[in-house]
Amino acid sequence: MLDTWYSSALVPFSTLGWPAKTKDLDLYLPSSVLVTGYDIIFFWVARMIMMTTHFTGQVPFRHVYIHGLVRDSHGKKMSKSEGQCARPGRT
Repeated sequence: MLDTWYSSALVPFSTLGWPAKTKDLDLYLPSSVLVTGYDIIFFWVARMIMMTTHFTGQVPFRHVYIHGLVRDSHGKKMSKSEGQCARPGRT
């Protein structure tokens, strides 16, 4: 079983038919930009760059756009695992 960060690091190329040379792989790798929060640069972005470069010889994207995070009234990052995000049908 792969852990979450490891398996998500494979997304830039594994979802495009790799290891076969597919049209999608040629069309979408590398992509132009990744949009993400700063809190997962090490966990996700760095791993995507390392894994994609290792397995394909290409960088997965050319630019990273880093956005802010949604925080609660105490300045803590909002999180589904903390029960802070509203669910449909709940108040």
